[in-house]
Amino acid sequence: MTLSCLIILLGLFIPFHPIHAQFSSCNELSHVKKIIFFEFDTKINENYKDEGHILTRESQRHFQNVYGILILIGWGTLLPIGVMTARYMRHFPPFVDVWFKCHIVCQTLGYILGTVGWSIWLYLGMSSKLLVSKTQSILSIIAFTFINLQMLGTVVRLQKEVWYCKCWNICHHLLGYAIIGIVIVNIFAVLQAETLKRVYVGILVVFSVVVVPLEIYRCKFKILLHVAMINHELWNREGS
Repeated sequence: MTLSCLIILLGLFIPFHPIHAQFSSCNELSHVKKIIFFEFDTKINENYKDEGHILTRESQRHFQNVYGILILIGWGTLLPIGVMTARYMRHFPPFVDVWFKCHIVCQTLGYILGTVGWSIWLYLGMSSKLLVSKTQSILSIIAFTFINLQMLGTVVRLQKEVWYCKCWNICHHLLGYAIIGIVIVNIFAVLQAETLKRVYVGILVVFSVVVVPLEIYRCKFKILLHVAMINHELWNREGS
C-alpha cells in the first residue's frame, strides 16, 4: 500500500517538478495552478486547431490548387475565348447571327468560375496572410474590379443609335485587353503547381496559333470591305 502511494505521489510530482522548482514559497501555489490550467487550456486549443478548425498544409495546397484551376479555366481560358468569339466569329457568315450569344455565354461562365476561385482566394487570405503575397493581392483585386466593370458594361450595353456608342465600344475593347493581360500575369503569380503552369503555357500557345491566322483573315476582310465600299462610292458618283 505504501509503495503504491509512493508511486502515485511520484507520478503527480514529476510532471510539475520544473514548475515547482521555480517557486520557493507556498503562497505561490495558486499562481502555479493558474500556469498549469493555462498550459492545459493551450494544449486543448492546439488539439482543437489540429482537428481541422484551421487549414492544415494539405488543405492549404488543396485550396490553392482549386483556386488556381478555377482562375485558369474561368478567367484565363473562357474570358479570352469570349474575346476571340466577339472579334473573329462575326466575320464568318455561319456565325453572324450567333457570335454575340456565344460571346455572352463564354464571358458569363468565365466570370462565374473566376469569381468562385476569387472567393476561395479570399478565404485563404483570411486563414493565413502568409498564403497570399502583396503582388497576388494587388493583381487579383485589380483583375476582379476590371472584370466586374466589364460585366456591368455588358449588362447595360448601350443602344446602337446612341452617338457615343463608338466611344463605349473602344473603352469596352481596351478594358477587355487589359483584363486579359492582368489575368495572365495573375495566373502565373498564383499557380503553385508546375504542372498547372505548363498546362496554361500550352493553352496560351494554342490561343496564339489560333489567333494569328484569324487576325490575318480579319485584316484582309476589313481591307477588302473598305476597298469594296470605295469602289461602290466611285461607281455611284460616275453613275450620277
